[in-house]
Amino acid sequence: MKEKPPMESIDKLFDCMTEFYGKRWSGMFDNFWPEKLAKIQWQSALQGLDYDEIRGVLVLLRQAAKNPTAQPPHYVEFYHFAKGSARPFIGTTQNATERGDPEVARRALAEINAKLRYKKPIECST
Repeated sequence: MKEKPPMESIDKLFDCMTEFYGKRWSGMFDNFWPEKLAKIQWQSALQGLDYDEIRGVLVLLRQAAKNPTAQPPHYVEFYHFAKGSARPFIGTTQNATERGDPEVARRALAEINAKLRYKKPIECST
């Protein structure tokens, strides 16, 4: 059985989530569900994930959190994102005049491929 991530990693993850989501993240913690308890739950839930898997999800969530209506994931969602069985919704922030332009789509896909380092690139069929 793989080990739980060290608490220092969970602390860093919580720092990142606060940076990405702000009050949408930090506002979840109160007397009923204190942050210290949440960190222990996240640590247990992310057991079996390695550094690269956690980092990969944080890269995706940084982009997803730019949408002001995006909600932070639950630790189960985070785990599924890390294992590739689900993906966070990443809303568009493009200018409406750019939508539908195939060149804009190709540039966006090239940027995504570079960030995710796919072995087989995603292609745009236009």
